[in-house]
This record gives sequence, structure tokens and C-alpha cells, in this order.
Amino acid sequence: MINPRNPVTWPVEQEEAAALAALDLAPDLPQGHAPRELVTALRETAALFVESAIAPVPPPVSLKDRLMSRVADYQTLKPIADVRPHDGAWLSAGVPGVDIKTLFRDKANGRTTMLVRMQPGARLPSHHHHDDEQCLVVRGDVRWRDIVYEEGDFVVMGRDSDHPEIHSVNGNLLLLIAGRNEYIHA
Repeated sequence: MINPRNPVTWPVEQEEAAALAALDLAPDLPQGHAPRELVTALRETAALFVESAIAPVPPPVSLKDRLMSRVADYQTLKPIADVRPHDGAWLSAGVPGVDIKTLFRDKANGRTTMLVRMQPGARLPSHHHHDDEQCLVVRGDVRWRDIVYEEGDFVVMGRDSDHPEIHSVNGNLLLLIAGRNEYIHA
């Protein structure tokens, strides 16, 4: 047994050989190349590491309390919608280069919250707004005629307005809250 109060030092080559031998990674080491005493000590140390990794350690009571509190908070809030980045699917808007991902549909008022993604150069035909439409440019640009909206810009189109064709030069990601029958060709 190695005495930690009176450490023995071995050449680096012997320490490395002993470490490999302790883990059974060097079965063909020449006799005496790895000190038997060091190999035994390293095997015991490795066994302690394995035991500590396998032995279950109960979490602190405070961790369980925090976790249960978070679950209770979520249940108290009861969100109507909870959409994460990888939830839902992008669907074609029926127009080349334009996809839509529905985040929430409010059946009571007919409004839908959605993401619209337009590829560079994509065009969305003119359409009639049957209800107010709110649009936040999350990324990129959206344009119609001489008007350009870019990241962070917000615009609301009023009910019964006719929207001219829109397009994007660089592509975009839009957050829309729109009423029923959006994107009907005017």
C-alpha cells in the first residue's frame, strides 16, 4: 500500500505504464515496467471513482422543493399556448418561397398568431384584410411599393384594407396576428 505521508516518486514512464495497467489497457507491458504497488493503488482509486458514480445520491430537499414549485407555478398559469422553437411545422403558404407556422388560433375572435418566413425575392400577392393585421418584422425586410420595413419595425393594417403585393429582398421572418381569410387574392 502506498503511504500518502511518505510518497514515492516514480519515473513518468513507470507512472504512465502503471495507469494503463490499472485500467487493463496495457496487457503486454514487460514485467517490472509498471510498479506493482502503484498499479494496485491506482486500481483501488479507480474503483472508488466507479463506486461514487454508481452510488445514487439523493437530491437535496431544496432542489425537490424548487422543482415542485416550478411545476405548481406552471399549473397555476395554465398558458393557453406554449410553443417552443421546434414545436409545430412550417407549411407552405401556397406561394413559392413563403412558409407559415401557426403559433396560436383564437377560435373566439378568429385571429391567428403566426410566423411568416419569406425567402429572398419571394412575393406575396395582394390581399384583402377582413380584420386588423399586426405585423412585427423579426428579421430581414418586407416591402411594398416604396415602403420598406426592417427588423424591429411594427405595422398594423386596418380592417377592410387592401394590401398590395409584398416582397422581400433579403428574406425575412415576420410575426403576424391576423384575422380570418388572410392572403385571399384581392
